[in-house]
Amino acid sequence: MKEIRLKTLNLKNFKGIHNFVLDAQGKNTCIFGENATGKSSLFDSFLWILFGKNSQWQNQFEIKPLNADGEPIHGVESSVEIVLDVNGETSVLKKIYREVWQKKRGSATAEFTGHTTDHFVDGVPVQKKEYDARIAEIADEK
Repeated sequence: MKEIRLKTLNLKNFKGIHNFVLDAQGKNTCIFGENATGKSSLFDSFLWILFGKNSQWQNQFEIKPLNADGEPIHGVESSVEIVLDVNGETSVLKKIYREVWQKKRGSATAEFTGHTTDHFVDGVPVQKKEYDARIAEIADEK
């Protein structure tokens, strides 16, 4: 049986959270607060970095922060980094969700064409398949 301890969870521009570091230091940690203060966003970030889903177990949900009108803010990167202790060994996992903008030939302006997610294991960029394999070694999605 694996012993997994959360050391830190670092969020940047994830949902309603601009910048936040949870420094759990591998200890039991309770998260509580008033409604709409970010508790679910923290849990969503934890599930997203591991399994690409939110707390409703959906893989399609808005990660980017929203403006006052409830529309996604363009031009920001959303990232989550987690440091885990797995059976005494440190593992650093990170995902960066960013917009893709492309200029069409002959155009002066770039157009938004979608999003991409970059994956990192221990600071090294990896393909999604390799990232998912590392997650599977740590925890079963079920």
